[in-house]
Amino acid sequence: MPLVDMKDMLAHAYENGYAVGAFDLAELDFLPAVLTAAESARAPVILRVAKPRSQDSVFAWAMAAVEAAGARAAVPVAVQCGEGADADSVLHGVRLGANGVVASVLQESLFRHIDRTRAIVDAAHACGVPVEGELAYVPDTDARDGHASRTIQYATVAEARGFVERTKVDFLVVSVAMVRGRGKSRFDWGRLKEINAALGIPLVMAGEMGLADEHYRRLIMLGVAKISCSVVPDALAGERLRANARRDRHAPYSALKEGLHEMIAAQIEPRMRAWGSAGRAAEVLDRCRPWTNILHIVVYDTPRLDAQALRALMTEGQRLLSGIPGVRSVQAGSVADEGGRYRHCLLTRLASVVAADAFRRHPAYTGFMDRRLAPVVSDRIEGDYHVTEAIPEIAPRAFSSAPVSDRARPSRDGAEHGQGLDGACVPRTGINRGKCS
Repeated sequence: MPLVDMKDMLAHAYENGYAVGAFDLAELDFLPAVLTAAESARAPVILRVAKPRSQDSVFAWAMAAVEAAGARAAVPVAVQCGEGADADSVLHGVRLGANGVVASVLQESLFRHIDRTRAIVDAAHACGVPVEGELAYVPDTDARDGHASRTIQYATVAEARGFVERTKVDFLVVSVAMVRGRGKSRFDWGRLKEINAALGIPLVMAGEMGLADEHYRRLIMLGVAKISCSVVPDALAGERLRANARRDRHAPYSALKEGLHEMIAAQIEPRMRAWGSAGRAAEVLDRCRPWTNILHIVVYDTPRLDAQALRALMTEGQRLLSGIPGVRSVQAGSVADEGGRYRHCLLTRLASVVAADAFRRHPAYTGFMDRRLAPVVSDRIEGDYHVTEAIPEIAPRAFSSAPVSDRARPSRDGAEHGQGLDGACVPRTGINRGKCS
């Protein structure tokens, strides 16, 4: 199943009253467990990858693995880069395969925050990639009763509207908890309702483990279409490893991981059902655009250039074109068949159709094609092609892929059952936002 456009995925969730789960993959060990849960629930899912500090190579390997697994999954998948601190980091994430980014801007003044977020949005949108933004709160300290307590000032409705209008973010992270002294909290449902009515875009919130199902249902009624779980797989993995170590402190690493994948999948799948995304996979695939790369191909012949000059031309083309936003790779080659009419080529892989449109208009591209290539070629052909891959059958994952829970379990709100991709009857739930009070 192809990766799908993340903006389309969350728009579908927002319009149809459910939320998509986004799970941080702190370790690649969590990847098959998250996909197993999603496939069992027949739910769309977002895989989030954050860049480890000073580990560019690890991030690249992780992104390659996540993109490949997502393309092979039996449910719709989006891949989100969780560390968009500036335009360069966003373009790096897109180059490695992300089709969604988080604007991770440090808390600053509101105007500086808006400016930096807008720069990230501009870079991502040039590649056709949606951006998740956040309005940071301003903490204050009140120790009048002798206890350090926090009064958190959340964004007002006017600030949220202004932030979205100025930055053009596609989704906004919100929080509804009002923190009071001594750690007690309550939910400010009225504020969330007003923000949803004012913005009309998918809202995002953190899926803390302590929230009850009824809280999630009400959040979805009020516009939350994405629930990010940054700690669930990591916390569950630690719990399982410690339990296995207590059982056998001399166990090798492979034995310490015993039951890890099944445990994570068993905890994640009920969340997907509670959020209403179970049984939505086929529907999302039908309604959302597939996320496909574009291959820009230029074939040409240069009879007047010797081998050294040709090599210099190809190297210059790769250097110039690879710096254009949305470019994932640039390859240069020559024919293996000596009888071919067009003897050389440039193959540029672009992140999306939007990236391909911008690529053809970019000064670096037009300058190279018109001033460097055109004077030395006798003939050339160029064109854009959607990239699809025929993926060979691969062996199933080593751990159990059987449903973690009963697929035919009735939904909590009595909604009708949906068809899974294999025809299985899967609960399909949704929240009617129109009945919110």
